[in-house]
Amino acid sequence: MKKWMIIGTAVSLMFLFGCQNDQKEVQSTKVEEKTKAKEDNSKEKAKSVFTRKDRQIAKEKAEKFIVLLTEFHGRSIYPNDRYKAVYEELTKKAREQKLIHPDTQFINLEYDTTFVESTKEDSKLILRRDRFQLGDEFQEIYYKYLDVHELTLPIKYMAKSDTSSKDVELKSFIRFVKTTDGEIYILDAPMLIGMDLEKKDEDAYYDEYNRKEIEQEVKEELNIQ
Repeated sequence: MKKWMIIGTAVSLMFLFGCQNDQKEVQSTKVEEKTKAKEDNSKEKAKSVFTRKDRQIAKEKAEKFIVLLTEFHGRSIYPNDRYKAVYEELTKKAREQKLIHPDTQFINLEYDTTFVESTKEDSKLILRRDRFQLGDEFQEIYYKYLDVHELTLPIKYMAKSDTSSKDVELKSFIRFVKTTDGEIYILDAPMLIGMDLEKKDEDAYYDEYNRKEIEQEVKEELNIQ
């Protein structure tokens, strides 16, 4: 799962950029681009399923997600009973606002060093609003071997460094899916764990015999287009 992490002095950075209008065609995933290149050096394309209104809703949900996280800034998650209470409250609020996909969940906040400030007596969440920055450009990704679409939006966060007085800029993205009833959900984002559609698409490519079965399982489990 692609997540923000600080390990020693190394910071793993991940970012996807791109912009699509409603009328533009959607480029395939990196996996599809690589495998298609092996076949005929061309890129597979598919028409967009995310409308302008869908992008609007996705942006609003991304903003609400950040607001939700920052409500928990400074909250203690140690010992374990406090962590459980924060986790349950976060999950409840996210689901009530229909922000995250029913199949998506929050990571173990206690061990995510990106967002946890440890002291001698306690561990507290560091989720200040002014440290988050959403991008403006969406990218719609089509996974050919799953026949599903995903929408991504860049996000940045200024994290505290364990080794320096300077903050570390972490880049990632929020991933959205559209269910068969037209609902827009966050499938994956910082502090969340959701199905990795790129990995599933790669599995489907290499497992030609079970490709349709993998596609059907993904669509049924996520109820997505």
